Amino acid sequence: MAPSKLSFGLLASTLASLAVLSHGQQTTAVISTLEPAAATVAADSDAGVDLFEVETVQLTDDVLAVLGETEGAAEYAHLFQFDNSTEISSLERRFGFSPSCKVLPGDAAWPGTLVWTLFNILTGFAVKPITPLASVCYRNSVFRNYNAAKCSKVVNDWYTEKIHYDDPSSIMFPLYQGMTCLPNENPTTDCTLGGYSSYAVEVRNVAQIQLAINFARLSNIRLVVKNTGHDYNGRSAGAGSLSLWTHKLKDIKFIKNHKTTGYTGPAFKVGAGVQVFEIYEAAHKNGVTVLGGICPTVGFTGGYLAGGGHSPLMQLHGMAADQILALEVVTADGRWVTATPTQNSDLYWALSGGGGGTFGVVTSIIVKAHPKIDVTTSRIIFSTSDTVTQDMFFEGVKAYWDLFLPFIDAGTYSYFWVSGFGGNFNFDMNPFWAPLHTVEEFNALVKPWFDRLTEIGIPFTAESTYHTNFLSAYDATFRPQDFNVGGWSFLPGVRLLPRENWEDEQLRNDTFAVIRSTVENYGMIGGYHQGPKNPSKIINSVNSHFRDEAAFLIVGSGTSENATPAEIAEASRALTYDVLGPLRDISPNGGSYANEADVAEPDWQESFWGDNYPRLLQLKKKFDPRGLFYVHHGVGSEDWEVLDGEQGVQTQNGRLCRA
Repeated sequence: MAPSKLSFGLLASTLASLAVLSHGQQTTAVISTLEPAAATVAADSDAGVDLFEVETVQLTDDVLAVLGETEGAAEYAHLFQFDNSTEISSLERRFGFSPSCKVLPGDAAWPGTLVWTLFNILTGFAVKPITPLASVCYRNSVFRNYNAAKCSKVVNDWYTEKIHYDDPSSIMFPLYQGMTCLPNENPTTDCTLGGYSSYAVEVRNVAQIQLAINFARLSNIRLVVKNTGHDYNGRSAGAGSLSLWTHKLKDIKFIKNHKTTGYTGPAFKVGAGVQVFEIYEAAHKNGVTVLGGICPTVGFTGGYLAGGGHSPLMQLHGMAADQILALEVVTADGRWVTATPTQNSDLYWALSGGGGGTFGVVTSIIVKAHPKIDVTTSRIIFSTSDTVTQDMFFEGVKAYWDLFLPFIDAGTYSYFWVSGFGGNFNFDMNPFWAPLHTVEEFNALVKPWFDRLTEIGIPFTAESTYHTNFLSAYDATFRPQDFNVGGWSFLPGVRLLPRENWEDEQLRNDTFAVIRSTVENYGMIGGYHQGPKNPSKIINSVNSHFRDEAAFLIVGSGTSENATPAEIAEASRALTYDVLGPLRDISPNGGSYANEADVAEPDWQESFWGDNYPRLLQLKKKFDPRGLFYVHHGVGSEDWEVLDGEQGVQTQNGRLCRA
């Protein structure tokens, strides 16, 4: 299809009249007939489902050819070209060498105002300078936007997800941003961008993604991708970066009978900005279920699926990434492609489990849907008391621990915390999740555990409810929970334990001894009994440690909110070696989950991807040979480092350089 007409004839005079695009100022201009650099292409897709309307608006070779011939724009047209594998960046063109670091604002090589303004025009005015949410609390910041009423609202809302996912740059775990603009109605420090992006593209079509990818690659600017900012290691932040904010891509389409190689049945085509609660609601409306996570506001299509995705339904259907049938994606060369098990199959394999922000920018995914199910849920609580000693309490926890494999094999799942502070210990499972079980069937399944609690002499409560559908069960259990976002005084880490840690009785007992010691010495441990029903043929890069998993354990290490870098460093060291170290030692064939891992995870390549890492690294070099996409401890990230100084843990508040 021919590209839309581009009106660049008045570009030179238009640019001369534009105001500076910078923090605290508006871009004002009479654009006349100037149009965004985009064309409308046909909606048909090799994935077998028509493109969303936003996906039909693309950057094409014809559009770029017009740009390159336009007076006033031709000088800058090379900054937006597709990668032809022989191109040289603007810095190489200017200085004759390949730079070892990404540029930052203030550098001589940072694009000037005229270039940023042109980029903004070409995207249809989608480029936004970043202002930190909490900057309204600072009277003398460079942002000059102090507002006491707005500050009060930011402070009140800071620990909720919505304020962060509705913002183009904010992240939910500010420790990894560098804590340079924290919410405080009486701050004693200044507010700076720190590890936040410098600019964000508010994405509403594919052409904007392509322009941003090409511009970042050819201008040597760090590029990050953000939907919600719900990332435990701050991987959607980056000092001096250009951010692709995909949160507005909310399209969802139900396909009642999707036919493709190896699958016939219901499916959804889901946009890049959709969150877990939105796909769950869409599935319920259409009488089916879809695999997603427990946190409602997590982005579904991005890092969750790209990271593998554990789910309350994984015992029935496998990992969430096992449900992926096709992806529409913009790769590092700026090209938009379709990836399926039979077309661009290497890219499909890498994107389905190889980690977010690493191989391309996904615009939509087609996933399997499954029949409607019923679920019995139960909240189970017991604790120490005058009549329940510490030893009795841990006997009760071990009675549950010993039954992990039968519970997993019955298709169930759980989310629990074991805590101990001040000599008081508490077990809180919220919930035990039993799909395809009536209350009576659930009671029969857990009877050995409950009988053992009674035998030990532990009073307990078990509030069980039968739900006729997934959404009802989810809304009553997981959705209302506090997922502890916004804080900066807690460092999380996780460990995946394999089935072998239960299959051998001595090893099972030794493993539980580590669990008990962790609670007694460090206050808490959380987790899930879970294990995926693996497909007969695995065609993706999901961490191989998930394939034989029986438990997902969550631990952490705390600091004060006013901790010094040295104190943060000690908390990080304690997490890595004192808390997680014994768990790693007792599970040498276990692993970790990149989306929720210790930011200092040792041997992260093997922990996050197991046997799949060597091939993933080969494909990273194939699809992103220039290293455009970088995330902390992502595939290929060993080639890079963030020079953030001494902040106690690795943050994104620094220049990104070749290692």
